[in-house]
Amino acid sequence: MAEQKHFEGFDSAPEEESRSAHKREAQAIRKLVEKIADLGDQSFKSLVIPQDVKDALIIARKLKPKSDERRRQLQYVAKLQRAYDDSDLEQQVNMLGASSKVDPNALKLEKLREKLITGGIEVVNALCNLAAEIDRNKLRNLVKKAKEEAAKIESEEVAKPNSRALFKYVKTELAKAKVQIPDELIK
Repeated sequence: MAEQKHFEGFDSAPEEESRSAHKREAQAIRKLVEKIADLGDQSFKSLVIPQDVKDALIIARKLKPKSDERRRQLQYVAKLQRAYDDSDLEQQVNMLGASSKVDPNALKLEKLREKLITGGIEVVNALCNLAAEIDRNKLRNLVKKAKEEAAKIESEEVAKPNSRALFKYVKTELAKAKVQIPDELIK
């Protein structure tokens, strides 16, 4: 039998990524794009996305949810997104929380948050009466910070951490109290 010689070329790491790794990355981007397309309007507007990708996503959001046209448009959006770094976008989407399709109360919570920011102490009092366990001082501080943040921000392209914190706090407190948001509170 012939003696087999060791080949050094396979011991080093490959210089380019494998085909399978490339496909996995493309699939992850496509799932991220689908998640973005399913977000509510306010959540979608708060994302910082390159303009060409945003325009393509707006078109995809107008199409029927289970249609082939939407699927093809989302594939196109994913192709556009591959040219950009998606780690920041993925982090933004994860910080937003649930979409209105995943959590039906998400839209009501967003409206309640906006009402808390734009409304006065009456809305804070109404929410505290609704959920007795809620910490009024913490809620008022979060509302105050979100109002200051809204006053500073002129563009919707900037992240809003205080507004997001208010949303998460109200969501968890209402879940603890097991209370539904009445329609009168968000009108």
